[in-house]
Amino acid sequence: MYKIRIHGRGGQGAKKAAKMIGMAAFKMGKQVQDFALYGAERRGAPVMSFVRIGDSPILERGYVDDPDAVLVLDRTLLDLVNVADGLDAKGVLIVNSEHEITIDTPATVKHVDATSIALETIGKPIFNTTMLGALAKLTDIISIDALDWAIEEELSHYPKELVRANKDAVRKCYEVAK
Repeated sequence: MYKIRIHGRGGQGAKKAAKMIGMAAFKMGKQVQDFALYGAERRGAPVMSFVRIGDSPILERGYVDDPDAVLVLDRTLLDLVNVADGLDAKGVLIVNSEHEITIDTPATVKHVDATSIALETIGKPIFNTTMLGALAKLTDIISIDALDWAIEEELSHYPKELVRANKDAVRKCYEVAK
């Protein structure tokens, strides 16, 4: 089973990102579980979302304490939350940042400037979907084509131009992630 934890702030779309990851994995024939942790949080407060992806039914419940991958939508959370908690040397931490990140973890740490990509491609700082391109590239757990489908499905009630722009941002993030 592959486990993903997403750190963001209320209103940044961590829950929607987890849902789209789950939808993409399901489209690929995987068993999926995605959910968010939030309560009385307000916009801007730290939040987490989780995804489990497997080849067989997922019976495990609860938070993802030992992730294989962690997405950090907002680099300012690095000063507030131990985003690398539970990651081991085989894990990957992907941070939305224009600068390289130094953090104490045995995991591989990657950064991608999803905010700039979103601003250039979408025209708004919609970086939750954009970060999914980096996840697809750096983990191979979901395909870029399955992400396209998930974005199309999840954002179907938005204008077609916005859906297309989100898909373009994901692909651009996929291309620049390394």
